[in-house]
Amino acid sequence: KFFWIFKMIQSMTGYGSTTFGKENNKYVLSIKTVNGRFLDLKFKGQELDPSLEKDIKDLISSKLIRGTIYVNIEQYQNNNIETLYFNKERFDSVLSILNDIEKKYQKKINIENIININDLFRSQENLSIDSKTLLRSFSSVCNKVIKMRKLEGLALKNDIDARIKKLSATLNVIKKQLPAEHKKRNHKLKIRLTELLDSSNIDEIRLNQEIALLAEKSDVTEEAVRLESHFDQFQKILKESKPIGKRLTFLLQEIGRELHTLGSKSFSEIIVNKVIIMKDESEKIREQVQNIL
Repeated sequence: KFFWIFKMIQSMTGYGSTTFGKENNKYVLSIKTVNGRFLDLKFKGQELDPSLEKDIKDLISSKLIRGTIYVNIEQYQNNNIETLYFNKERFDSVLSILNDIEKKYQKKINIENIININDLFRSQENLSIDSKTLLRSFSSVCNKVIKMRKLEGLALKNDIDARIKKLSATLNVIKKQLPAEHKKRNHKLKIRLTELLDSSNIDEIRLNQEIALLAEKSDVTEEAVRLESHFDQFQKILKESKPIGKRLTFLLQEIGRELHTLGSKSFSEIIVNKVIIMKDESEKIREQVQNIL
């Protein structure tokens, strides 16, 4: 029924969690993602087996692709009662270092002076789950994140689509103004050139050629056509399901350049004001596109 939703673009914002394990060996895995230029994985909580860490990172990168990704694995606590465990590895490590210091420097350091009771205990045991269960759990949570990303992406797509339509509508208003603006501009140029030249020696043909040349340099028809093409391309890309964020960012840069040229070449206050409105709308789209995968 909702299959079409999941063919839509993805946001880089998402969240998913699951509980895995049995009885007293249960864990809560959660993944939170926010926007980022690249893939940036940040792990917290239980330490992962080094032999599994690469497989897990490969799994996450293949599914979530890009963004800042926070991974947290905590031991499941029944009734919110925290269980403490003696941190034997830390204690043994500290003792070993102190013994080495005493042997090498003949200096005895009391362990009580460098470690407190909280350093000797931890609230979680080492993660003791088989690799298949762990990878299945990660895969399941990644799928939940993707589902949320796509729903968020749908909201982004609708918002951006509405803004692109607004840009197109504003551009159409500008295009309707162009013929009158061209005529008005040519008239002003003719008057100005006539004033600058000796009216008794004016070559009417040469004058019209100079006016045509100046008018061509200030013509914004090409910019309007390119903008129209960019808007069409933008809407086509929004319908794709693969990662599109970087392409949309590039296309927005091109739209920005055309708007800048359109504004700088225009004499009309009406057109300049419309360009300012379009630049503002384009900036709002840019902010949204930053969160698209």
